[in-house]
Amino acid sequence: MQDHEAQLIHDMRNTALVLRGAAQQLHEHDESLPPAMRANLTAMLVRRSDMLGRLLADLTTSHQVERGDLALSLQPVSLATLCRDALEGGDLPGDTQVVLDLHDNAVALADPLRVTQVLDNLVTNALRYGGAQVRVSATRAGSVVHLAVSDDGPGVPDDLVDTLFDAYVRGASSPGLGGSGLGLLIARQLCEAMGGSVSYTHDGGARFTATFAALPTSDAPVTGRDVAYVGHSVAFWTVSDCMARDLTTYVAHGLVAGEAVVVAATPAHHDLLQAGLTALGIDPHGAIASGQYVALDADELHRDLAPRDNIDPERFATLIEAPVRAVSRRWRTVRVYGESVDLYSRRGDDHLALELEACWNELRRDVSFPLLCAYELAPDEVIPSFCDCHDAVVAI
Repeated sequence: MQDHEAQLIHDMRNTALVLRGAAQQLHEHDESLPPAMRANLTAMLVRRSDMLGRLLADLTTSHQVERGDLALSLQPVSLATLCRDALEGGDLPGDTQVVLDLHDNAVALADPLRVTQVLDNLVTNALRYGGAQVRVSATRAGSVVHLAVSDDGPGVPDDLVDTLFDAYVRGASSPGLGGSGLGLLIARQLCEAMGGSVSYTHDGGARFTATFAALPTSDAPVTGRDVAYVGHSVAFWTVSDCMARDLTTYVAHGLVAGEAVVVAATPAHHDLLQAGLTALGIDPHGAIASGQYVALDADELHRDLAPRDNIDPERFATLIEAPVRAVSRRWRTVRVYGESVDLYSRRGDDHLALELEACWNELRRDVSFPLLCAYELAPDEVIPSFCDCHDAVVAI
């Protein structure tokens, strides 16, 4: 057991003893207690129960992150709306003034529940160590958004700055405000689990800034039909520019909707896709860095999936299924594009293309996501079995 866990268990035990003492007084002396004392004891029961709940929640969240079991549902999150819902009319001390500076374009790719936890921990920290005013801002800066919480207190002592986001680091708490000592650690863990970060600066007081990937935006509306609704669709193409245009449309629709995309394409087609996204004003490198756009090399998959004359299910599970499942666990919705099937077809290995399509269909029966496959085939070259294993044929 780590030292901070032992200290936390000690705090929970003390809180439980206080709860038991208050409950025992109410049970044994309820009729003889003055109304004011009865009211104080019941208020203490509520306050201490809430504190115990927070201690347990903090410990649970920290353990989930450390074990890699934290449930996430990454999606577009309006930080302005989230902050207003969490703070306006919230349960804050009566003398606290909350100043909001919220920009509507601050839309993060994050889990709304976990962002709310980060905000709650940062605001609680500001209330504990700051003055009567707390400032909360949500702004966008290029491909990231910032959620900042500032207070008008003295700031963090110099000797604590280097360990500020470690477990059980505490300053001199304001009277009446306890804590688990895990608040800033959990804020850091949650931000990092969502692909972001949290930092501290001294700005007349303490300023904590959580940074998340921003929802990609395009300079113009993404035109063209979005075929994701079809399910498992297939497109046949002969002109690479047309293929690149429709692949760009398919991926761009997903990115601007806040979906994750997994693209198994050749390096040349990845280059065409990224150029197409850039032309729309979408930053593909930022999407890759945030984990929203996962690039798989179709050439490598073509080489490695069938070491003999059949698709190896174990290699499919490792090279394709595992990345798709990993993305699906983090993001609310995912769409996939694959063209390794085309590479088998081009080399006359139609049976391998169909085996790979069957593997995809088996995976989709367990994990729901739209899948677009593409083949470089003229209409008179298409064999019926290539159409039969898909839900629909889409035109390019």
